[in-house]
Amino acid sequence: MIVTAIVCLLGGCATTTLATPTGFAAHDEGKTYDFRASDGEGVVIAVRTEKNRPSGDLLYWSATLDVQLRKTGYEPLDRVDVKSADGHAGKQLRYVLHDGGREMVYWLSVFVTDARVVVVEAGGDAAFFEPKAAQVEAAIGSLNVG
Repeated sequence: MIVTAIVCLLGGCATTTLATPTGFAAHDEGKTYDFRASDGEGVVIAVRTEKNRPSGDLLYWSATLDVQLRKTGYEPLDRVDVKSADGHAGKQLRYVLHDGGREMVYWLSVFVTDARVVVVEAGGDAAFFEPKAAQVEAAIGSLNVG
């Protein structure tokens, strides 16, 4: 459920993981993601770590990614302050996308250090995602940004 614009905006990578939620299975994604897991109903959570190039702060990266998502049809629902397990402040951008008569939920959580941008993506069909939202939030909170 990654937006191509994110790939274009961010370059480079490092390894980052988070706790796999109960009922989800972790997948070996090779170079695409540092971590990716899904459940049997298509709810997905994934982590990508990229170089902070161009060098920007949390405000820069969250705004840049928000603009790209809106341009591709994602409708913003909320912006939530989040924190990683190791204390890094982040911003979670929550969206809905209408696709083939279905409502798809997409959360993008962004954490920034001087060297890296860590993006946690979570999403799926709203009918299946919403009951698991607390599990997804807990998994995002287990992230160690480093």
